[in-house]
Amino acid sequence: MAAPFRLALAGGLIFLFALIFGFYGFRKFLNYKIAQNVALKKGGEMRKAWTKIPLAVEFRIYIFNVTNSEEVHRGAKPVVNEIGPYFYDEWKEKVRLVDNAKEDTVSFNQRTTWYFNKEASGGLTGNETVVIPHAALLGLVLNVEREKPGALTMINKAIGPMFGNPDSIFLRATAKDILFEGIVINCTSTEFAPKAICTLLRQNPKGLTKVNEHIFKFSFFGSKNGTIDDGRLEVKRGVKDAKEVGKVVSFNGKSELDVWSGAECNALRGTDSTIFPPFLTPQDDIVSFAPDLCRSLGAKYQYPIVYQGIPGNHYTATLGDMSNNAEEKCFCPSENKCLKKGAFDITKCAGAPIILTLPHFFETDPSYLDTVDGLRPNKEEHQIYLNFEPITGTPLGARKRLQFNIEIHSVIKIPIMRNLPVSLIPLFWVEEGLELNKTFIDLLEANLFRTMRIVDTGRWVLMVVGVGLVAAGAGLNYHRRSTRTMVPKISTRTLVVGSEEHTTGYSATSPATATVAPQKY
Repeated sequence: MAAPFRLALAGGLIFLFALIFGFYGFRKFLNYKIAQNVALKKGGEMRKAWTKIPLAVEFRIYIFNVTNSEEVHRGAKPVVNEIGPYFYDEWKEKVRLVDNAKEDTVSFNQRTTWYFNKEASGGLTGNETVVIPHAALLGLVLNVEREKPGALTMINKAIGPMFGNPDSIFLRATAKDILFEGIVINCTSTEFAPKAICTLLRQNPKGLTKVNEHIFKFSFFGSKNGTIDDGRLEVKRGVKDAKEVGKVVSFNGKSELDVWSGAECNALRGTDSTIFPPFLTPQDDIVSFAPDLCRSLGAKYQYPIVYQGIPGNHYTATLGDMSNNAEEKCFCPSENKCLKKGAFDITKCAGAPIILTLPHFFETDPSYLDTVDGLRPNKEEHQIYLNFEPITGTPLGARKRLQFNIEIHSVIKIPIMRNLPVSLIPLFWVEEGLELNKTFIDLLEANLFRTMRIVDTGRWVLMVVGVGLVAAGAGLNYHRRSTRTMVPKISTRTLVVGSEEHTTGYSATSPATATVAPQKY
């Protein structure tokens, strides 16, 4: 085999290798390795990090202090001012894990623990006195009004003994008592009304901390802090199909909820919110199931971003619009009542008459904002957003923001509620979020993007080398052909030897004719 041909063949093979591996084979290999790495298989690094998140989630709480509580009892519009943030380090851990290899799933319960971070709270200690609607008292009244309005007279008789004979629907207490330590609910009375209500509380003390048989404490987070949640999730491990990793397949043993009025709202969609599938495209929504809300929330792609040198996608989410979206009609509190844009009633889920919105009623129907003064919604502080690296599905940063509100209105059978205005009063809002720190960014950079850059550069170098070798082989072959073309054909010449003529060949350097003198022998 001629050298030029061997050279060109080698160059062609190098070019084809760079072309096939660089543009197809490497991506296949990379996708295979990513699929292996994200799977929640026992003993894997991802399983360990997913089971116990190695970073504390930032958890901020902002409380709305009502500054004109006495005027509200006379029908005035509530005025609030925001106090916060109270900053907590939130640690999440999955416990009681059970694998089902046949179905490629793992089931678990979750434990969340909050630790107060005084330094990050900007001087707030939790000892600040605030005035907010008494959620336990109002919850009791509003639930009975909705379900059994005929029992409101009995509820009125129970309020005094259970809540310390209040003369207002507003609670004055310290922030830490409201959030974690708890407000006393007294069940020592032997009167019929409070005794009947307390019997129901003992049967279903959800959201309450039991001090003893007769004393309970109510707080927004105290009963959940450091305890194992009752809700049991089953999710896909992603060993068989990486695109399914984290996908919720059942909640409390059921493949769908039975909370809402339609199948669309009861469907379990998305992941458990702590892991997401790889290979995301802008057409894919980021969907996660929230047990505390009894629903899934979806975030939609907005635009590409770059976070600390890592390319990613930016997503935002809202609470929808059950009043105008046909698919969300099943979230309406009743057939005859739907909340307006951006509001979501979780009474059926939480057992308390709480309405969720985004903070400061951001992206919520303006009519809600008209019922209270002191709120200033803005995108930067109050929007839900998520940033993802799409190849691995790694969250680069996220901020989940939700506001908890309670509706007040006049209730004739409850004297302290007779003159109340109609208003959706914010209680507090929370921000749960995390930005990937430099350590994890460097790992992502080293394990993925540096490798991709090396392969990307390498494939072009190899392609250039391959083309160069093919060109060199072709050039060498052309040069050899040209050289042979320049050599003339063999001619004849006449030699005169004595008296005889002889025909012989001559070289190109020989004279055209030569006469050889006779030789003497």
